Amino acid sequence: MSGVPQDSSHLSDVDVSLLLDEYGGEVESQFAKTSMMREFVRVRPVKNTDTIVNNRVGRTQLQAIVPGVRPAANATGFGKVALTVDTVILARDNRSMLNELQTHFDARMELAQDHGKEIGKFFDEAFIIQAIKGSHQSAPSGLNGAIGAGKAIELLAGGDDLDPDKLAGAIEDIIVDMEEEDIPVDELVVFVRPAHYKVLRDNDKLLSRDFAAGNGDYAKGIIYEIAGARIVKTARIPTAAVTGHKLSNANNSNAFDLTAEEADAVAVILHPKSLLAGETIPLTSDIWFDRKEKQWFIDSFLAFSVTVNRPDVCGTVNKYRA
Repeated sequence: MSGVPQDSSHLSDVDVSLLLDEYGGEVESQFAKTSMMREFVRVRPVKNTDTIVNNRVGRTQLQAIVPGVRPAANATGFGKVALTVDTVILARDNRSMLNELQTHFDARMELAQDHGKEIGKFFDEAFIIQAIKGSHQSAPSGLNGAIGAGKAIELLAGGDDLDPDKLAGAIEDIIVDMEEEDIPVDELVVFVRPAHYKVLRDNDKLLSRDFAAGNGDYAKGIIYEIAGARIVKTARIPTAAVTGHKLSNANNSNAFDLTAEEADAVAVILHPKSLLAGETIPLTSDIWFDRKEKQWFIDSFLAFSVTVNRPDVCGTVNKYRA
């Protein structure tokens, strides 16, 4: 009927475009604030396709030139890692025609912050899951030993993960193993859950003025490095088996599901080249009204995926399993 409002936008002084700007801006701000993985891993744009490929280069063979002898023609092996982005992740809130989103600025901000936080948590957990997977992978073949196997250490006894010296020692062992393979320590990051961050904080040498000057502040609960690698505290390391992950499907062989054994990781070591990540849809927000449903839909969504690129720079310290 002409002149009859078709939605509830007339009930608010705030235009829908402004609602979207306020909501979408806060979602992106909260996602950037809570998600940390973009700081450590490059996320490549995936355009005009759903799959990207990264080439693995084998180890070059050096040789000495001998007078009168033709140098051998040595071929360097190549391998590939493919990543397919095939799932859209959506945060949606449904509101009736008469809703708080239009009339209350605080309600818009709270909803946006919750969407951004949940998406950021999901995003980071997917990366950590793949790092855990990488630590258990064998070395890829055909690369002349250029890329080794993942590095997973199981602690020797129950409760060792709560011992400051034993936990720190296991993390350092993995870092040293990587150093032996000529991997730069200053590019590594060690992720631990808050409870195990506290365990490391109780390690006298990590905060000792004699052994680690300027490496943290006990009163502020801060530790900066272990064996030259940055320490990051996060609650996004899974603590139980994962089944039916939203990014898992038949095409990727349920790559984001975790076994109970894999979920025993208490520390995850990551390098910028550990993972291959891509996105086809960056974080996007929308607010729209459905006349049939007589509802507002408040959406934030993105499409991304991540897989193991180099297992040799993925490491985990795992609880003892009897």
